[in-house]
Amino acid sequence: MRKPLLIVLVLMLCVSSLLSACGGNKNNNASTSTSASPTESAKASEASASPEASKPAEQVELKVSGYKSGAEIGAIPELNEKFMKENPDIKVTYEGMPGAQYKDFIKTRLVAGDASDVMLLHPGAEIVDYAKAGYLMDLSGEPWVPDFTVSAIDAASGDGKVYGTPNDTVMLGVYYNKDIFAKLNLKVPTDWDQFLAACEAIKASGVTPIAIGNNDGWMTLAALFVMAPAMIYAKDPDFDKKLNARETKFAGSWDEMNKAWFSLDTKGYLTPKSTGISLDQAQTDFAKGKAAMYIDGTWSLAGIKGKNEALNLGMFAMPSNKAGEDVYVSAAVGTVWTINKSTEKADAAKKYLAFWAKEENQSIWAKSGGAFLTLQGKKSDADPAFEDIAGTLATGKAWRFLNQAWAQDAATTEMMKSAQGVYLKALTPEQMLKNMDDAWDKAAKLQK
Repeated sequence: MRKPLLIVLVLMLCVSSLLSACGGNKNNNASTSTSASPTESAKASEASASPEASKPAEQVELKVSGYKSGAEIGAIPELNEKFMKENPDIKVTYEGMPGAQYKDFIKTRLVAGDASDVMLLHPGAEIVDYAKAGYLMDLSGEPWVPDFTVSAIDAASGDGKVYGTPNDTVMLGVYYNKDIFAKLNLKVPTDWDQFLAACEAIKASGVTPIAIGNNDGWMTLAALFVMAPAMIYAKDPDFDKKLNARETKFAGSWDEMNKAWFSLDTKGYLTPKSTGISLDQAQTDFAKGKAAMYIDGTWSLAGIKGKNEALNLGMFAMPSNKAGEDVYVSAAVGTVWTINKSTEKADAAKKYLAFWAKEENQSIWAKSGGAFLTLQGKKSDADPAFEDIAGTLATGKAWRFLNQAWAQDAATTEMMKSAQGVYLKALTPEQMLKNMDDAWDKAAKLQK
C-alpha cells in the first residue's frame, strides 16, 4: 500500500515542480519595453522603469540628451520606445531641454566628465569644436555612413572624420496664415519692400504682423539666419572664410542687415516686449491667429498644428533681397546624434545610432519634424505647408545655417544674448555686432 502512495506523492511533486518551472521561465523571458519621456526643462526625465522581475538580466541604461523638448520633441519618444522593443537589453533615458539652455548644459557636462552616452549636437562648428577637444567618438567606419548624402555627412564631420548621423535637412523661413493673407489680398512677398508693405497692411488690420519670443534670444538668431543668405552670402559667398581668418568682422559687414531686422521692432511689426515672451507663447499667438507670421524652422510645424489643427498655413523664404534680386532660403542638416568618446556603453550607443540611420526610422523622424531626408536617393514625404519654400530650395538658391562654418561658436551665444539688449534699448545694433566680434576673439585666444 505504501508504494502507490509514494508514487502519487512523487507525481504531485513533479507536477508542482513543472508548473513552477514554467512560471519561472515566463517571468525570466518577459521584458516590458518602456517609453522615454523627455523633459521640457533642465531636469532629466527618463523612461518609466519596468518591474525588476521583468528586466533582462544585464540591461544597460543608455543616457541620451538633446535640444529637443516640448512642442519640438517630434518622434523622439516614439523612436526610443521602438528602439527599446527591438533591443530589450537596453533602456533609454532621454534628457531634453530648449536649445539655448542645452548649449550651456552640454558644455558643462562634457567638461565635468559626466555627459550622456549619446548627445544631439548641431552640425558644423559645434561638432568641430567638441571633436577637437576630444569629446566625440570617431564613427567614420560605421556601416551607415555611405547611406547618407555626401553633403549631409560633411555637416556631421570634422578634420575628415565622421562624428554622427545627419538625421534631417531642415529649413528656416516665415510661416504665414494663408487666411489672413487672403483676407487682406496679400501675396507671398518676393523682396524686402513687399515684405514691409505686407507687415504694414497686417498691422493696420489690428493683427500683429510677426509673432516672436525673445526670452532667450534664439528667435532673433533664427531671424538673422533667414536674412543673411540674400543680404550677406549672395553678395560674398566667401564671407565665412574671411570671418574665420579675421579678414572681416561682423561689425562693418552686418550693419545693414542688423538695422533692417531691428527696424521691424521699432515700426511695431514684432510682438511687443518680446524679451518677456517665450518661443512657445509666440508660436501659440501665431497658431491662434493673433499674428499673421512666425519665423522658425520646419521642425516647429507639428507644434503649431498641435495648437490649432484647423490653421491654414504655409511657409516662404524670407525675402530680404532687393527688388530684382534672387530670394534665398536658409537650409541645413538640423540634428546630429553623436557618441561621447568617454562612454562605457559604446556598443549600446552604436546600436542606437545604427537604429536612427535606418530609412524607416529616418522617415518617422523627418515626418514628425517637418524635415527632408538626407539619405542617398530617398524621397521625402514633405507636408503641403512647405510647398512655397520647397520651391525656392529647388532653385538651388540656398545657404546653410550661418554658424555651421564658423570657427568660433561663441559668437552665436553672444548674438542671442546681445539681441535681448537691443530690444531693451540697452544696446545699439552696432554694439551687438561688436560684442559678437569680441566674443569670437576671446574664444580664439583661449584656444591658443
